[in-house]
Amino acid sequence: MTPLVTSLLQWSLLAGVLFGAGLALIVAWLVPNRPHLGAFLDALAAGPARLLPTAAGGDLLDRLGRRALRHVPTTALPTVDLDLLTIPPHRYLARRAVLGALGAGLVTIVTAALYALGLRPPVVVPVVASLGLGLLLSYLPALEVKAQAAARRDEFSFAFGAYVDLVAMEHHSGAGTRQAMEIAAAGGDSWMFERLAEELRRSRLTGQSPWDALERLGERIGLADLTDFAAVMRLSGEEGGAIDQTLRARAAAMRQTRLAQGIAEAGKVGERISAVTALLAVVFMALVGAPAVLRFLTL
Repeated sequence: MTPLVTSLLQWSLLAGVLFGAGLALIVAWLVPNRPHLGAFLDALAAGPARLLPTAAGGDLLDRLGRRALRHVPTTALPTVDLDLLTIPPHRYLARRAVLGALGAGLVTIVTAALYALGLRPPVVVPVVASLGLGLLLSYLPALEVKAQAAARRDEFSFAFGAYVDLVAMEHHSGAGTRQAMEIAAAGGDSWMFERLAEELRRSRLTGQSPWDALERLGERIGLADLTDFAAVMRLSGEEGGAIDQTLRARAAAMRQTRLAQGIAEAGKVGERISAVTALLAVVFMALVGAPAVLRFLTL
């Protein structure tokens, strides 16, 4: 038996062992099991329901994510951004695991193709490449969640001033504190109004005050404007204070802050456009002057 055939046989056996071990681990992870009722009820009481994995069922990604969620601490998850985007943590973990496995699998396929063509790279090269590409692809969902959450917070700061104005108008027309908040939340169809209406409905069903519900929502999804608004509404609901002017002033301040941010962003875009224009002008001048310079140098 030639050394080449022996090497290919050894690599084939190693690849078969690794593939079988990986397949066995995946099957072990995906086998349905019986959840612990006490732990599930404790988690249900401690956190928002949308962030908890469902008890059973779901597709392959759901089962994979639930398995991974048991071994990953909550502190390692971007829970604030996930709650803002209403993405269950187990789906987030499943996407990271699938993309990581895809990156490692691509390197394995490329390495097998190279060996089939007679090229034998050192063992450390495919190992390091598979680990590196797997880690790189597994971080793509984290970057995507961070970017989407930033965009959502930007949308919230843009639309929340309108909600505060609506609450002030309803309160000024004689509506109670809860009624004004609920009517204003029903006045829009964007994700922000729907999320506020959902929290207010839940607070009514559970007997919780609406300002406490919105304050906890603001803390949970990282929106300081919402927690400040809840504090103002608490003043009206618990002490009966006049808040119409306060709400209008807060809404005007939000609009001014948003306008200042827009002007700053427009200034940055203008600076980038000016830099690109100057660079194009320099390149154009170089192209125009290059023939004359070359002619002068060849004299």
